[in-house]
Amino acid sequence: MGLYQRHGSRFWWMSYTMNEDRYFESTKTTSKELARKIWKRREGEIAMGLFKVGWPGERMGFELLCEEFERSHFAGLAENTVKGHRSYLNNLKLFFGDRKLDSISVAMVEAYRDERRQQPSKHNPKQTVKGATVNRELECLKCMLDFATKRGYIPENPAAEVKHFNELRDRPTRRMLTVEEERRILDAAPVYLRVAIILLVQTGGRTYSECFSLRWSQVDLENRLIRLTNNVKTPGSAEPIPLSQYACDILQAWKKEEASTSEYVFPSPVLADRPISTVKTVWKTTLKRAGVPPFPIYNLRHVFCTRLSEVAPDAVVQRAMRHTSPETKRHYQLGMADQVRSAVDKSNKRLYGKGQTLHFRDSRSHKTKEVKIAVAN
Repeated sequence: MGLYQRHGSRFWWMSYTMNEDRYFESTKTTSKELARKIWKRREGEIAMGLFKVGWPGERMGFELLCEEFERSHFAGLAENTVKGHRSYLNNLKLFFGDRKLDSISVAMVEAYRDERRQQPSKHNPKQTVKGATVNRELECLKCMLDFATKRGYIPENPAAEVKHFNELRDRPTRRMLTVEEERRILDAAPVYLRVAIILLVQTGGRTYSECFSLRWSQVDLENRLIRLTNNVKTPGSAEPIPLSQYACDILQAWKKEEASTSEYVFPSPVLADRPISTVKTVWKTTLKRAGVPPFPIYNLRHVFCTRLSEVAPDAVVQRAMRHTSPETKRHYQLGMADQVRSAVDKSNKRLYGKGQTLHFRDSRSHKTKEVKIAVAN
């Protein structure tokens, strides 16, 4: 292995041995110092198994990788997750086409990120695609290229270090729902949405995969449980959902009142043999009529977690939310200003007793005034 200059070429060339075969390659530079660095790097790549002559990615196109990824990766995913991934793949294919895998670079992935962010939204052409949507597509792309790396199609993943968008800038501020606001929303909501809101607030279920797709066969009113099928997000999500007496009474009344013979708790008004597919429009209208600032209906899961955290230990909250990790609930707890304030008041009472004398000194008259401040009980 070494560096040399070919006759008639202004570039430095390097030679290296791999698998007992000798190869010659231009460093594409006239600087001997830079050529030496490129050569040393190639030596390291060969030693670590990161470099091969004739990577399959030189011949394999992006669309073929998508097909392999689907066959390998989609088998263990829930139906809704697969649907989302297929949507990501369609957008990725529009940009990358059938480019060879070895031609996909960091700069190309960044170009996709920036171009996709500027495209008009499918549901609202007046707005561009949200950063969160682009981030999910980048994560899907990274997962695919990780898959290609593990199978030896490419030496490294060009999407691994691409910076994502800050999603917090796009998301509405999370806020706690007061009981008074909840009552106004229920008064303004149509009957079926009113039942769904109560069910979400009382169980913390996921909006579409667990609430609006619910079948009566999954509702056990006698034992006050909702038994989900295995088509859920995580293994822990398959745990039965306990129903409060309030939620049970509402469901019983809804079942008695609902004249439809549909198997679904919330059947589509158009096709009774299918569940409601979306409530985005009616939810937005209901909040407007109720005079409540807009927020996603999924936040009702956050509301459930926050309210339960006030009265139940972490183990109970984790089971109610069906989380694998007890730390996940931190993401779902909203504000908790009242809890923090109450805890500080209790701390003050323990430290200072029922009252404390504070001294305020007037810097001009140098007189001291005593004020007795009562500590809250």
